[in-house]
Amino acid sequence: MHTALDRPRLWRVTAVLAALLLCGLVLASAQGSLTVLTQRPAAGQPAALPAWVGWCTRGIPREDRRRLAYCARIEGRVIDSTHGPGALETHVAVVGGFHVVLVRLPEGAPTPSWGTHIVAIGPLFRARDGQREVQAFWLQPR
Repeated sequence: MHTALDRPRLWRVTAVLAALLLCGLVLASAQGSLTVLTQRPAAGQPAALPAWVGWCTRGIPREDRRRLAYCARIEGRVIDSTHGPGALETHVAVVGGFHVVLVRLPEGAPTPSWGTHIVAIGPLFRARDGQREVQAFWLQPR
């Protein structure tokens, strides 16, 4: 009687498939980026700042969470979405640049589907579950 342990070819095929899966996951999580501005820029610095910083003041930051940074820009792929806890709240989990960040979508924004490439800009907070969360003042599916 042969068992799976007696089949070296099966082990090799399994190892190759596992390695390909791991490489795919690393490649998917490496795409995109997370850029964080910890403090509000001084008035005399506009030339040295990225163009997207202007979006950081286009909304009212929430006050019910601990603010981690003045503003953040996350670019990556949507890996999950959820609604709540508020009636009109929608959050997506985005992986980009080896980071997983929650994005609270603007009210009324359509929920991007799994795998959609998005860019979100807004203040960075600590979510209830301890993860980092961007309150999106600007959102663009790509």
